[in-house]
Formats: sequence, structure tokens, C-alpha cells
Amino acid sequence: MYELFILGELMTGEKHGYMLQDVLKNSVGLGRKISSGTLYPLLSRMTDAGWIHLRVEEETKGGRTRKIYGITEAGTERFVELMAAPFDSDWDIETQYTFRFKMVYFQYVTKEIRMECLNQYMRLLMKNLKTVSDFEYYLLANKPEPEKQRVQLLRVFDHRKRLAETEIQWIKEEIERVQAQKN
Repeated sequence: MYELFILGELMTGEKHGYMLQDVLKNSVGLGRKISSGTLYPLLSRMTDAGWIHLRVEEETKGGRTRKIYGITEAGTERFVELMAAPFDSDWDIETQYTFRFKMVYFQYVTKEIRMECLNQYMRLLMKNLKTVSDFEYYLLANKPEPEKQRVQLLRVFDHRKRLAETEIQWIKEEIERVQAQKN
């Protein structure tokens, strides 16, 4: 997921590590952060792999140097590969973040890749909705004890179903919008 984010951000132009860290922090929200201890080793591995290049720039304030990263041709190929890669079959927060990142960088890939991403995400949403609905049906049919917990679980599943239904509707509209676009 972080590789996709870094390569996607570098598709927009060169950036220094702190800027990448700041954009990521603001992209994923309050619940998720990437530490310098995670980001900079990843940038080093991506540089070693030839996906990004590093340019060292002298910084005038404080005499520190600044490392500026840019994407290479191999990095662009890797970016497209990651954008076209299928999601994991499990519905989890990583899948949701990956989808959000892919959406941000849709303008850098073909319509076919965008459509496959949206359709695959739709299938995951539908699978998730079915799982929630099946468990809700089980709770209603079998009425396990304690009742207070069952009632609250039903409230939680109602919330999850409504969120899924809203997201499914949005994805349907997005699929229609992308289908109407020219390549």
C-alpha cells in the first residue's frame, strides 16, 4: 500500500521525504500514520530497486541537506502494475486504504484499469454486505443470549449494512461515470 502511495505521489512530481510523510498523514486520517522509521527504509528499498531516484539538495537554513525523490521509468511501470493488481480477497482496512489511494491516482492509468479496480472493489463490497446480512439473519433466527448483546449486535450490523449500501451506490455511480469517459 505504501509503495503505491509513494509512486503515485511521485507521478505528480518530485518530493522530499517529509512532504511524502505529511501528505500520507493527511490522506489516511487520524487513525493511521507512517513513521520515519518505516518511510525512509522503504524509500531506500525503492531506490535500490530502481523505482525511484534520489537527488540530494543543499538546504540553506541550518545547513542541512534535503533528499528529493523522483520516479523512474521502472517506477512508473511498477506503479501501473500496482494499480492493476487485484485487491486481497479479504475485506479489511488495508483494502479500503489501497482502494482510496488507487482512486486518487486514477488519472495516471487506463480506463480499463480504473474499471477493473472499481468492479473488483464492488465485488468485495457485495461480499462484505452478504456476510453482514447472513450473520444478521442468524441473530434474528436463532436469538442467542444474552438478549441485550444480541440487540446491540443487530444495531452494529444495521450500521455496517447502511454504510455498505451507501458505498455500493457510490461505486455504481462512479462506474457509470468512468464508463462514460473517453479513454
